Amino acid sequence: MQTKRNYGLFYAFACILLWSFIPVVSRFGQVNLDNFQFLFWSNSLSLLVVVLFWFFQKNSNPPQSLLPKQFLYVLFLGFLGCTFYYLCLYFGYANGNGLEVLVIQYCWPLIMIVLSAILLKERLSLLSYGAVIAGFCGILLVLTKGNISELKFSNLTVALIVLLGAFSFALFSVLSKKFKGEPYTITTLLFVGGLITSTLSLFIFSEFAWPTQDELIPVVINGAFINGISYIFWLKALEKIKASTAATLVFLAPVLSSIWIVWFFTEPFYISYAIGLSLVIVAGLITVKNQ
Repeated sequence: MQTKRNYGLFYAFACILLWSFIPVVSRFGQVNLDNFQFLFWSNSLSLLVVVLFWFFQKNSNPPQSLLPKQFLYVLFLGFLGCTFYYLCLYFGYANGNGLEVLVIQYCWPLIMIVLSAILLKERLSLLSYGAVIAGFCGILLVLTKGNISELKFSNLTVALIVLLGAFSFALFSVLSKKFKGEPYTITTLLFVGGLITSTLSLFIFSEFAWPTQDELIPVVINGAFINGISYIFWLKALEKIKASTAATLVFLAPVLSSIWIVWFFTEPFYISYAIGLSLVIVAGLITVKNQ
């Protein structure tokens, strides 16, 4: 059990590290591409990389046969986690305040904990709830630079749409844990569902476009690693550790994102970043220890 948990924690941290680069690649990758085009290329490359990763991996498991209902179920998960979540998120960043959107975006681990208690019957202690609250306070501290009064939701419509996207990804994570299956088969079908729905949204709401030379590297990094291999890591993590533990550890992602933004875009670093990071790390350690 200890070895299983350690592997689960490794996969969770690897996934979180990859996810923390989303703001960086999104900014570099959307110079001329719009949100629908960026998402289409991301899902296309993610599907390709996951299939290749599966094919060349030694001792990989054979494809899992699924019943028609199971097949449709996984495609639906792909819509939730690979398309709808990102469309809501990109809509928020395009039409709302970035600080507000980022805070609402990372409400999904809190929603995931509630859903895991309802759907998965996971028992949570008061200490776990306290750790979650501490982790979220750390996020607020980082995102507001220590001044909580700066957080004002100016556009309720945008806030509700992003919150709906956060609920979508929380539901995706919980339902993924509830569905037992071979990770590579499931991940491949997730991106099949994501590619189908993102392609439909592309031609309904936008138009096809190739990435420019400057956008090519960010698009490849995002599709291959941040939204590709990371999903395999996330599903493997959910197989081995509690959903509530994984959700609390995810609070580290926006803190790391803030560091990358400072590093890549030479934005000022505030002492609140260090304090917030400490809160998140302590919250994660408490939850892991209390598991």
